[in-house]
Amino acid sequence: MQRRPRQIQPTDLKAKAVGVVVRELREQAGHSQERLSNECGFDRTYISRVERGIINPTVSRLWRIADVLKTPLSQLAKRMERWIVSQEGGAKKPS
Repeated sequence: MQRRPRQIQPTDLKAKAVGVVVRELREQAGHSQERLSNECGFDRTYISRVERGIINPTVSRLWRIADVLKTPLSQLAKRMERWIVSQEGGAKKPS
């Protein structure tokens, strides 16, 4: 039996931030991954991979997710930035 290759988990905070915030907002809205993906027109595994930081959505897809979650895209970005700062211990690293 052939093993599936392990998916590499992101170590970059920016890659993780998208997924963390999407998951938080989805759960606050009371949506399952399946419901969110259906309303966005995406496959459920796409949402799962976004939330785990395996892939990052394009801006247009992120905008669609934000619309379904009834959250302005700018609010999504602010929450991502706050999450990154909190993970860095409050000290912002140079880009």
